[in-house]
Amino acid sequence: MKLKHWMGSILLVLFLAVKPAAADEISDLKAMVLQMREDYEEKIEILEGRIQQLEQGRDRMVSERVAEIKKDLKEEIKKESINVEYAGRHNAPVGDGGVVVENPFGLSSVSLGGYADMEYHDLNNAESTFRQHRFVLNLAAQINERLRFNSEYEIEYGGPSSEGGDGEAKVEQAYIDYLINDKINLRGGAILVPFGRYNLYHDSDLQDLTLRPLVARDIVPTTWTEAGYGFFGEFDPVFGDYEDMTVKYEVYGVNGLDGGFSDTGLGGARNSLKTDNNDGKAVVGRLAVSPFLGHEIGFSGYWGEYADDGDAIKGGALDTFNTFGPFELITEYAYFDVEESPTLLTDRANFFQGAYAQLNYHFWPEFLSDTFLGRGFDNPTFTLVGRYDW
Repeated sequence: MKLKHWMGSILLVLFLAVKPAAADEISDLKAMVLQMREDYEEKIEILEGRIQQLEQGRDRMVSERVAEIKKDLKEEIKKESINVEYAGRHNAPVGDGGVVVENPFGLSSVSLGGYADMEYHDLNNAESTFRQHRFVLNLAAQINERLRFNSEYEIEYGGPSSEGGDGEAKVEQAYIDYLINDKINLRGGAILVPFGRYNLYHDSDLQDLTLRPLVARDIVPTTWTEAGYGFFGEFDPVFGDYEDMTVKYEVYGVNGLDGGFSDTGLGGARNSLKTDNNDGKAVVGRLAVSPFLGHEIGFSGYWGEYADDGDAIKGGALDTFNTFGPFELITEYAYFDVEESPTLLTDRANFFQGAYAQLNYHFWPEFLSDTFLGRGFDNPTFTLVGRYDW
C-alpha cells in the first residue's frame, strides 16, 4: 500500500510538471495559426486587388480598342465619301457637311448639303425680333473624272413671296469646272467673284458670326456673283525654308459692275446674270499665298467699265488669315476707284474703302463632352469673337 501511494505521488508530480509546458506550446501554436491566417488574408487581399486592377486594365484596353475601331471606321467612311467637291464650300471637301449619293450605274456622284441660320436682334431704337435669315441648298456632282458641277441656292427671309415682301431667292453660284491638272483648270457659269477672302467663304456655317462685316455688305457687293469664264489652280513652289508653301489663284472675265452704286458703296452695282449693260467686260482675280499651314495672305484686283462711255471701276483688296493655336486673326481691306467723265459729273463718291479685323478664340471644356452639348459631335466648339469694322 505504501508503494502504490508513493508511485501515485510521483505520477502526480510529473503530470503537474508537464502540464504548464504543454499549455505554452499550444498558445504558441494558436498564435502561429493566427499569424498565418493574417498573412494569408493579406495575400488574398493583395491578389484580389491585383485581379481587380487587371480587370480594370482589360476593360480600359477593350474600351480604347473599341474607340480606335470606331475612329478607323469613321475615317474609312469619310475617305470613301470624299470624291466630289462640296457645293458652296469653295473647293472644300464634301466631308465638311454634304451628303454623297452614289450613282448606281457608276456615272457620277452627287453631293447634297446646305444650312440655315436663325438670329435674335435687340438693338437700340428698334423692336426686338427673331429673324430666320438664310436657308441655303447646295448641290454638286462629279460628272466624270474631269467635269464637276457646283451650285448654291439661297432663300432669305422666306423668299420674295413671304409676308412683307422683303425676302429674296437667288442662285449664288452655279458653275461647271473642266479639270486639267492642279496648276490650271477651266470654270464657267455663275461664279463667286474672287475679290477678297470673305466673299469666297461667306456662308454662315463657315463663319463664326452670321452678321457680315460692313466692308462685305457696303463696299464689296454682298455675296457678289457674276456670269463669266476663267481659270483657277494651285501650285507648290519651294523658296528656301518654305517647303510647305502653296499658291492658289483665280482669274475670270465677267460682265462686271454697272452704274448702280451710291454714296454708301457698290452694293447696288451688281449686274445681271443674263445681260451686260455695256460691251466692255471686267477682269477680276485673286492670288492667295500660304507660306505654311494655317497662314494665308491674299491679293485681289478688279477692273471693268461700268457704262458705255468707257468710265471704269478699279479695285484692290488685301486679306490675311492666321492661326495661332486656338486663336484666329482675320483681316480684310478693300478699295474701289470710280472714274467719271467731266461731262457726267455727279455728287456721288468717286472712291470707296473699308476694312475689318476679327479675332476668334476656339475652345471646348472637356467636362461638357459627355453632356447633351457634346455627345454625338465629332468636334464640338465654343468660340469667342471680337470684330472691328471700318
